[in-house]
Amino acid sequence: MTERFQCGGLMERGDLCLVEVLGFDWRPGKACGILAKFGTAGMALSYLSVGNGAGGEKNMSFCVKTEELAPNRIIIEEIKDEFSPDKVSVNAPVLILTLYGPHFLERHTLASEVFSALCTASIKSHTVCSSINSISVVIDVPDRDRTVDCLRQRFEWPE
Repeated sequence: MTERFQCGGLMERGDLCLVEVLGFDWRPGKACGILAKFGTAGMALSYLSVGNGAGGEKNMSFCVKTEELAPNRIIIEEIKDEFSPDKVSVNAPVLILTLYGPHFLERHTLASEVFSALCTASIKSHTVCSSINSISVVIDVPDRDRTVDCLRQRFEWPE
């Protein structure tokens, strides 16, 4: 058996939906305006990833509690009308699995190990984000057990 990478633990956040705002213009205030709509409605973001599209436009993915978005669905229409993105989608139910440190900054292959584990198990992640001390994966709820199992094959954490 291959040696597993030691980590501090696996944290799970559920009851979420993933909002993706794809292909919008990144002029000053655009991203802030999109995120401010959720803050004004009292919805905390559980995850945020911003990236570039092929033509220089921006793509943004974030998770919010499903129970908070449901009564505030009008925000999705407001984003479409005010910011004219190419696409806005909401995926639910999703959850976030986060592997966390210690010493992730000093481990150069951790992100590739996470991707490799997911690919080997044919698990589709919606988005992956890493920081100096964690790697988070957003997946569909039905894939939870398979994802934890495949991560356990590459990583070891306390129970």
